[in-house]
Amino acid sequence: MKMIHRTIHQVIEDIAEEWPNREALVHTEMGVRYSYALLSWETERVCRGLMALGLKKGNPIAIWAPNIPEWIVSFLAISKMGGISVPIDPAVPRDDFHYILDQSECRGLIMGKGIEVEESMDLILAERDRVPSLENVVAIADQTYPDTIPWTELAAMGDDVSPDTLKEASLRVRPEDPVALMYTSGTTGRPKGVVLDHLGLINKPIVAAQRQGLTSKDRLGLFFPLFHMFGNTCVALSGLMIGATLVMPCEVFDPSKILRAVFKEQCTAVYGSPSMFIGLLDHPEFNKRKWRTVKKGIVGGAPCPMELMKRMVEENGMSDMTVAYGITEASSWITMTQPGDPIDRRVSTIGTPLSCCEVKIIEPATGEEVPTRTQGEICTRGYLMKEYYKLPAATAAAIDRDGWLHTGDLGVMDGSGYVRLTGRLKDVIVRNGTKIHPVELEEMIYCFPEVSEAQVFGFPHHKRGQEIAAWIRLKPGTHVSVRAISEHVRGLAGADRAPDHFKVVSAFPTTRSGKVQKYKLAEMAVKEYS
Repeated sequence: MKMIHRTIHQVIEDIAEEWPNREALVHTEMGVRYSYALLSWETERVCRGLMALGLKKGNPIAIWAPNIPEWIVSFLAISKMGGISVPIDPAVPRDDFHYILDQSECRGLIMGKGIEVEESMDLILAERDRVPSLENVVAIADQTYPDTIPWTELAAMGDDVSPDTLKEASLRVRPEDPVALMYTSGTTGRPKGVVLDHLGLINKPIVAAQRQGLTSKDRLGLFFPLFHMFGNTCVALSGLMIGATLVMPCEVFDPSKILRAVFKEQCTAVYGSPSMFIGLLDHPEFNKRKWRTVKKGIVGGAPCPMELMKRMVEENGMSDMTVAYGITEASSWITMTQPGDPIDRRVSTIGTPLSCCEVKIIEPATGEEVPTRTQGEICTRGYLMKEYYKLPAATAAAIDRDGWLHTGDLGVMDGSGYVRLTGRLKDVIVRNGTKIHPVELEEMIYCFPEVSEAQVFGFPHHKRGQEIAAWIRLKPGTHVSVRAISEHVRGLAGADRAPDHFKVVSAFPTTRSGKVQKYKLAEMAVKEYS
């Protein structure tokens, strides 16, 4: 693949010049529609407003907001002036909120409505005293607040910055410059700031769009949280870079609003985690006839169960849905299946490497590449992060001297280049010296058609090292005995690998991006089974 050596604003401005009247962004809950020309105009106004505040190239600026149009405008405006966007989860714990602002040395913060405003303003005012670098707070709200700049005023302030000044600033932005500082979830420690440049956030999304078969005529359902790379890069930038239309149904995940928007706006592609799609397909308002336009999209963030993919492709006509695998440190996707792949390949593998990156499987203990069909750690090279911000030791531990990123994920590659994800290095369960991979046991449980979601996880045991639990969520209105599931798994896996504890639950603890938090399940299991 030939590298696209440009900046984000250059690519999208070319799209706006070619198709100025095409819809770029639709927010059905808010009743807002942007053409590419309007999006470009609004981006420039906000960009000039940020410059009027004294913000410059290289300044980190946080975006703390739900899925609203201003989130995307902010990201594009910050990138155009050479700033660095710092997306923050609206539901981030208070300690992590302070840590991210302080560690990133944020110069500005754009906060959006949808967050509990009064509580948020108290928090922000406190942070201004605690974080020396934080000078400017912009509030996207229906009323004004002390010591903040209203969003409408920010745009108006741009009149004080000439178009020539903005043009000079944007010309100084290079494709290799950092454009985003995205913090990892921090479930096993402090979040780490992943520094990403324009090159990675352009080339990866465009190649991924090509793999999916997306064109400028597609309409992408965007309901994955924008603070997460899946939302802001894999969906939003992928769509905007090819001149497609982004359809945002709601500020926060709401199945009813999503179902209505997909039908009303005739979406052709949808994106989400397995748990999100399960929530949509199981919703009482789901009607496959109203989703007849949906053919494309990606299931990512967690392994896709066979039963779920069959429901999407065979029962509901989403024929070209793909499965993809990626991490923030790799500037989004690493591998992806083909739209025409058989269903079993789409769920048993995470596809082949994208044309813009390399993938190899190594033995973690030695670093040597392993033979085909041998399990090892997945490593990738091509359009990687520049570093973990101000963490040189962590950066060196993640990216080796030859430029390979060690993902921490385990997998197997076949002779055709398809990779099968077998688990996380840190999620491998070791019971009585036997290594057990949760994904393999979960697939055994999904053989039951009544099962909507299954999570197998380990938790500490004083004699065996770890014990195994399998917690299961059933489809609404169905029933299957725990004993039947237990006997089935024991028969396939054997007593040395099967879970000792099975349980039916109504829900799982998840992150805002829809990932099940297995460490919380482990904490709950320790209390329950001790």
